[in-house]
Amino acid sequence: MSLAVCALTFAVLFHIVAARIAARENFGRTLPTVNGSYPVRPARRARRAQTAGWILSIFGALQLGNYFWLTEPWLAMGIVVAVLLSVNGLPSLLVTVLHNGSLRTQP
Repeated sequence: MSLAVCALTFAVLFHIVAARIAARENFGRTLPTVNGSYPVRPARRARRAQTAGWILSIFGALQLGNYFWLTEPWLAMGIVVAVLLSVNGLPSLLVTVLHNGSLRTQP
């Protein structure tokens, strides 16, 4: 269980780093909130960080799901889906909203 939590923590950090790199490269431009392409293609570092984040999040989510699989399989599947959505989606969404919000406040 602690290995899963560590993997998920590093996955969130990798996703935040990747989103910050992409936001820095797109300075002064609006980023897509949910889906779409960035105005400037993200650097290879950002894509590597996202890939590492995805791999770690899948590993961590499956480890958490495995913990509950024998007693509550539906709960395990729900946990895996919820963890994957929150770990892979929320950090990028948060950085994008903060980036786009700072663009609106500038004159």
